[in-house]
Amino acid sequence: MANIWTTRTVLLTGLVISLLGAFYVYQSPTPLNFSMPHPTSSSASIPGLEFTLNQISRSPPTLLITLKNTSPDTPYTVLKWNTPLDSSALNSGVFTITDVESGEEVKQTILQINRKMPPPQESLVTLAPGTEEEAEIIFDKQWMPERKPAKYKVRAQGVWKGVWESMEMKLQRKNCMIMLGVLSVDGGL
Repeated sequence: MANIWTTRTVLLTGLVISLLGAFYVYQSPTPLNFSMPHPTSSSASIPGLEFTLNQISRSPPTLLITLKNTSPDTPYTVLKWNTPLDSSALNSGVFTITDVESGEEVKQTILQINRKMPPPQESLVTLAPGTEEEAEIIFDKQWMPERKPAKYKVRAQGVWKGVWESMEMKLQRKNCMIMLGVLSVDGGL
């Protein structure tokens, strides 16, 4: 009787099993290693981080955004994307602007921004305990209403894309999403 396990048969069987295994792994849903925040969460939702909005100019309307680390002993490194500190915050829908008199929301042009991973160093901010980071946002976009004088309520809402409890971040795949949360803060113009 001839041996059916020739080298050729063994190699073909191994190749077929490998291809089927690769197809199964490719088609299987990938489990996420983080949980989505609840939309009902309020404020910064990460203990020790606090956002504030303060108007510093009327012409042009300008807000001072401050992120403060109120933790007595925990340093944080924060990814600025989709937060009020993001240089694209006015274009990415972080701010909701409501006319105080009419109660109507100001229609905005919101851009979808695709970002390259890992984020560049300038997209990260490190806050030692008790320190803060500030950014000025000038509301001078084409979609801003022309009516003057006017009062507007400004709300900043977003999702933390990355917060790490450390002073210096060297981004690696294993520590890319340690904490997520919803942020929400109010101010006025």
